[in-house]
Amino acid sequence: MQPPAAGTLRVLHLSDTHLTGDGTLHQGSVDTTAALEGVLARADGVPGVGLVVVSGDVSGDGSPESYAAVVERVGGWAGRHGAALVTVPGNHDLREGFRQVLANGHVLGEGGRPLMHTMEHHPPTVPVAGQSLVAGRRIVTVDTSVPGAGYGEIAEASLERLRAALAGDHAPHGTVVVLHHPPLPAPTALHDALRLRNPGALADVIRGSDVRVVLAGHYHHHFAGSLAGVPVLVAPGVANDTDVTGPYEEESAYVDAGALVVDLAEDGSVWSTPIRVPRPDADPLAFALDADTVTRVIEASTGR
Repeated sequence: MQPPAAGTLRVLHLSDTHLTGDGTLHQGSVDTTAALEGVLARADGVPGVGLVVVSGDVSGDGSPESYAAVVERVGGWAGRHGAALVTVPGNHDLREGFRQVLANGHVLGEGGRPLMHTMEHHPPTVPVAGQSLVAGRRIVTVDTSVPGAGYGEIAEASLERLRAALAGDHAPHGTVVVLHHPPLPAPTALHDALRLRNPGALADVIRGSDVRVVLAGHYHHHFAGSLAGVPVLVAPGVANDTDVTGPYEEESAYVDAGALVVDLAEDGSVWSTPIRVPRPDADPLAFALDADTVTRVIEASTGR
């Protein structure tokens, strides 16, 4: 992959890691620890990552051990690459376990340095909230989880915190909002039942603001759309890949894992590149050209 242009913040966007504290398989079929390790190994070839985001369903069981595994694996990857790490709860996460290990979700700052947090206690009824500054971008996390439910909703208190953050001094290169439930139409009947209930409220807050992109998960498949004129990017699932071409009334998923690379330029431009982990038993390599061969092809095709 090409290195990011000067002044660009490159984000490795992960979602739906569904790690478990005891190694229980996700949906009885997927070793999510192995899936995550495969994605991170694949992402080792992506240059210039400055921020790693996990947009919800970080855990599959809400246990402190599962969140500790995220710190070890994703935090370790981010630290080795000199990248910040930001996470946000999803509908499978439990706020108590999340906070115990990940605090407000902003785990590492610029350069992969650990961030300091107060030990202030919040009951599980209070949404997780946080913000940090990475490469001149304000990263704001919004907790869309609803304890005991699978659908998403942004509480009024969370909307007010986001509104206050955006009303303050503008970040040099704008704001990135990270949440779990996408403010986009759902691909299946089940996901529609578990959708974000109040996307309009979010639209009202970000419209006309310095928000450059909204990063989300939940759908276990890459989607792109917009809300109030702001791009919305949904990452592929680490745990599996939703079959979006099947019957709407049914729900199925493939054993597959991927992530999204998002580039945020200084001028506000945003573009994304999905990556996936090839499976040796199902993804035979079609061709492979070494660098010298590529150079010859370029010269033959362009005259330079």
